[in-house]
Amino acid sequence: MKKIILVIPVMLIAIGMQAQTKVLFLGNSFTYAYNIPGLFHSLATSAGISVFVDENAQSGMAVADEGGITGHVNSSVSQAKIVSQKWDFVVVQDNQGDFANTIGYIPTNCTDANKILYNQIKANDSCTRIIYFAGWGPVGGVVNGDNTQTCVNRIYGNMLNLNNSIAHEIVTPISKSWNTALNELPAVNLYYTDDVHPSLAGSYLAAATIFTTIFKINPVNLSYTGGVNAATAKSMRFIADSIVTEATYFIATNLKTYTPTLSVAGNVLTVNGNFSSYQWYKNGTAVGSNSSSYSAVASGNYQVAVTNSSGCSIRSLVIDMTVTGIANETQEPVSLTVYPNPNNGLFTLHINTSNKENYIIEIRNILGQTIYNEKLNEFSGNYSKQLDMREHGSGVYFVLLKTQDNEVVKKVVAY
Repeated sequence: MKKIILVIPVMLIAIGMQAQTKVLFLGNSFTYAYNIPGLFHSLATSAGISVFVDENAQSGMAVADEGGITGHVNSSVSQAKIVSQKWDFVVVQDNQGDFANTIGYIPTNCTDANKILYNQIKANDSCTRIIYFAGWGPVGGVVNGDNTQTCVNRIYGNMLNLNNSIAHEIVTPISKSWNTALNELPAVNLYYTDDVHPSLAGSYLAAATIFTTIFKINPVNLSYTGGVNAATAKSMRFIADSIVTEATYFIATNLKTYTPTLSVAGNVLTVNGNFSSYQWYKNGTAVGSNSSSYSAVASGNYQVAVTNSSGCSIRSLVIDMTVTGIANETQEPVSLTVYPNPNNGLFTLHINTSNKENYIIEIRNILGQTIYNEKLNEFSGNYSKQLDMREHGSGVYFVLLKTQDNEVVKKVVAY
């Protein structure tokens, strides 16, 4: 029997063949302290993504006029930049202090100014997606008996409230990445020496979270570190992907609303829903015709960009269709697909192979615990099965297809 070489696919793809993505940052000293827009640009470039990035970030600047400083809503510089391009995304970093108090309380002037800024951005291009920056608070919080992580969580919650009340756009969950890094990387200081502004590491974490929110690509295997220790940078990119795609946050931040769902049957990918146009990409290169389905002829990372009823383009998450290496050209490949992904805990596993071998299917939770196990002895052909993981709750799961010597792994997000 010929041995099948199973390869775990990397989630990095290059999408340089896609049209240039234009991103404007409106922020303050938190934005420019270690140049979050520049870090974001370099992350995108390292992924082969063509981006144009601009910014207006001045010390003490909020969306509203505060403390004698003109806010973005009235700034001639910000207004000129808003109308200078048809932006794909505008990242809005407001004064995080306005969101650090009791959940549900945001100063009226802050809410009113964000409503006006929203309308200003949409008047320039109704398809521009606004990315609201849910960031961090100062070390120790802002009130008596407070602590850093509780304060950061309030900023996240209030930013969700702002988005839900006026915009229904997208929140980038930097707050959750921040708290996760505080727990998992305690030796890494996310703060500058003033305990308020971000350090280089904190800025890199924010940039990685924004990158994942916008491009919906796992950045773990990107090479760019921005000057952060390589191992730390990789851990931060892993945190960014885990947080952005975590089921609860994926819904709460409204990212799911702007993410069409892909399903797979055999080697055919289909985007769910009715759209006016479709463009499929394999490893970043445009493939296929203007159709809701695409028949894959090789393994790779697939993504589709669709035009919705408003005439705006939105993209799916990347789905990796694994076709393993084979020992000779006459053998058919082995493929493992899991769809839909993300899902509500119900999903279909599909295997296709002409190589007769003993297979083990396992599903593990984020803790590495096996919650499902099945054996296929001397199996070849097509195998499909719907699995129900709803009793295990939402979260990240891993589907493994194992032989005696090799395995392939798929990440599944259940919301």
